[in-house]
Amino acid sequence: MPINHEQRLNDTNANVRKQKKEELTISESEPLYSFEDVILDDETKSKIKYIISIEENKNLIYGTWGLEKVFKTNKNVSVNLYGSSGTGKTMTAHAIANYLGRKLVIVNYADIESKYVGETSKNLVELFRKTEEANAILFFDEADALLSKRVTSMNNATDVSVNQTRSVLLQLLDRHKGIVLFTTNFIQNYDTAFYRRITSHIQFKMPNKEMRKSIWKHYLVPELPIETARESVIEKLSEIEDVSGSDISMAVFKAAVQTAYLKEERIGADRIKKALEEALFLKKIQEDNQYTVTTRRVSEEYVKEKIGKGGALNGAVAKG
Repeated sequence: MPINHEQRLNDTNANVRKQKKEELTISESEPLYSFEDVILDDETKSKIKYIISIEENKNLIYGTWGLEKVFKTNKNVSVNLYGSSGTGKTMTAHAIANYLGRKLVIVNYADIESKYVGETSKNLVELFRKTEEANAILFFDEADALLSKRVTSMNNATDVSVNQTRSVLLQLLDRHKGIVLFTTNFIQNYDTAFYRRITSHIQFKMPNKEMRKSIWKHYLVPELPIETARESVIEKLSEIEDVSGSDISMAVFKAAVQTAYLKEERIGADRIKKALEEALFLKKIQEDNQYTVTTRRVSEEYVKEKIGKGGALNGAVAKG
């Protein structure tokens, strides 16, 4: 039988891709932010300090006070930072690592997901093992992709693999002795089993006026050439509500870039305000597009009746 060189090449490439996929690379990074960079309300600060104190007092709590005898598992410090986009969750995760003098292993679900059934769970095991060996902090950004509800009606191998991944992660959290940080904009998507495993859930709210003022001060640095008095501009801009720290930073940056592009010497307050309004407008469009599609079975007679009357099919208008 003649050798099919093309088939052999395809098989070789497939094996190489599989080997590369199975070799999970763990990279540690220095935290980018400190608590000086994060503007938080007093309640949130207090909750974060409480969590940090657990890590700082581990030897006292489990060793000297003997709680290690009765707490055999779940001795990690796991924190879920949740809330609206742009409210400082990711920056706070970096700040926690910075304060504790640890490096971060930043994980996105796509980094560990595998198309090979069962490999994602193996990647998770390796991820936790290597992170603990490095004494680093494990950080799952946009964690709802990983902590979402388990599939109750399993129809294929993918559904089985998803549930297996969730179960393995729950076991790993029980046994892990380090720090695990999660962030999400959609805590409602979490599987309820993870609520019990995670040490603390901290909500990040949209900043009030005083916080907005502090954030504007942080980004409108004294070196920035503003046309009018800096304090006056900050006071005026902080009146605008429903603005996140991310919105403010982007508005300042865009106004500075436009001023430099036009070769103007000073940044007008109106330009900063306009850049902020553009950021808010784009955010509103994005939020308006976040909808859920649902389907239901209907009879053929129902479809014919709706189409004939120009009615609605599962929320969509049927056109004749």
